[in-house]
Amino acid sequence: MTEARHERRQHFRGKPRPGRRLAIRYRVDGGAWIAAETRNIGVGGAFVASTEPGQSGATVEIELAVPTCDKPLILRGQVRWAQGDGHGEDAGMGVQFQDLDIDVLLELNDYFASLTGVEFGA
Repeated sequence: MTEARHERRQHFRGKPRPGRRLAIRYRVDGGAWIAAETRNIGVGGAFVASTEPGQSGATVEIELAVPTCDKPLILRGQVRWAQGDGHGEDAGMGVQFQDLDIDVLLELNDYFASLTGVEFGA
């Protein structure tokens, strides 16, 4: 990774935004797509509320659409933890994003800035 890209990536190590919910679809280890929503999302990861969370260590692809981008964004990551028994408000998994393209980070930043009026990484 180039030094400039590393610095930009460090800038976008986002703080989570509790309560923010985004409709998504995701799949674990290349399986079937599952509709869900994110909570507490940041550019470093998200809590995915789901009655079908993946196991810790599994790979996850998340697809989400934001109005500031004309195509869905694909975020790849790893399940860091899962909670709940598959039911209730707390069921889901914590996903750490990995190797996100800088363009995806910029799109996320633009979208979150449009909601708050403040840069997401700030």
